[in-house]
Amino acid sequence: MSNRPLPSLRPGSPGQERRSLALSYLLWCLCLVGVCGLQRFYNRKPLSGLLWLFSFGLCGLGQLLDLLLLPTLVQQANQALQQEVGLDGLAIERQLLALARRSGARGFTLNDAVLELQLPPGVDSTVLRAEIQRLLIGELLDVGNDDRGRVVYREP
Repeated sequence: MSNRPLPSLRPGSPGQERRSLALSYLLWCLCLVGVCGLQRFYNRKPLSGLLWLFSFGLCGLGQLLDLLLLPTLVQQANQALQQEVGLDGLAIERQLLALARRSGARGFTLNDAVLELQLPPGVDSTVLRAEIQRLLIGELLDVGNDDRGRVVYREP
């Protein structure tokens, strides 16, 4: 097993980027050159972003309001991502634990998990391996070898 960090379904992994307050403020500054609302697009508010874009930030009042609201917008965008990602991670965790229970003493391999689990789109074996690693660290799974020398995971 390599020493590189394993990807996971946690925020910050590719395709699941967290929103930055500093970048939000930088996008807000573009209103000074006449481009308003980009901070709202960035923080997953496309409808209000369009409104800000076409009305010059609600004639500047909305832009001024956003100057105060940006920390809340970033927090809401990241919280929505956390909930979305957390649900996928929980579903994979539950499926892995159920597979371990069904497999009994013989255990299951990574290939078994890839074939049997219903994985969300975009989740591949590296993400699955990271979830298994997390379960091993949490002592929810044990690792060993079967009679053919394959790595198998079992319920403790």
